[in-house]
Amino acid sequence: MNVEAWLTDLGLDQYAEAFSENEIDGETLPALTGDDLKEIGVGPLGHRKKLLAAIAELTAEGPTTIEEPAAVPAGERRQVTVLFADLSNFTGLSNGLGAEATHVLLNRYFETVDGIVEGYGGAIDKHIGDNVMAVFGAPVAHTDDPERAVRAALDIHAAMTDLSAELERSLTAHIGIASGQVVASGTGSEAHREYTVTGDTVNLASRLQEKAEGGARMAGKMITGAPVS
Repeated sequence: MNVEAWLTDLGLDQYAEAFSENEIDGETLPALTGDDLKEIGVGPLGHRKKLLAAIAELTAEGPTTIEEPAAVPAGERRQVTVLFADLSNFTGLSNGLGAEATHVLLNRYFETVDGIVEGYGGAIDKHIGDNVMAVFGAPVAHTDDPERAVRAALDIHAAMTDLSAELERSLTAHIGIASGQVVASGTGSEAHREYTVTGDTVNLASRLQEKAEGGARMAGKMITGAPVS
């Protein structure tokens, strides 16, 4: 149990140092009394009452599920295949729809594409507007990640037919695929960090997607920096 995180959740993180200095962990916490709290420096009666009530809840609920925050993986070079897929003429579509209808359209599109990608063992890196960025090879790698990405692209195109019928809109997707080395790491700031991949391969996949016609896919690999279809 992370006692410091527990104290923070209670709004009493000013006592974290005192708990640490007195080696109070998840096992000793349930045994604390009001006198014990006073002895380690919890002065205000209200704070002691709040802590004792929270301790009683922990005891009643059984083992706590508060854990240390998950570590963000350090940067590492990975061989991956990156797939970008967005809706053709999304700006025109959204201009002709209300906000609610656009929201429904995007949700169904993301559900469809995300499900196909994950079904082939890929990972959704992010959604950018109507764009899906998916990665095959990080954080989990397979020996046939490029093939998985291409098969996913074919299924996405096929799924647009059913989605068009469901939403009564003519929908197609632009898809770009590129394989190569990237840096996979936790990226961001103290306020927000996420696991993502960066590098020329990502940029190439994005450019290929921009050049692809609706309903078509473009694939390439990095050879001296040039896309090969």
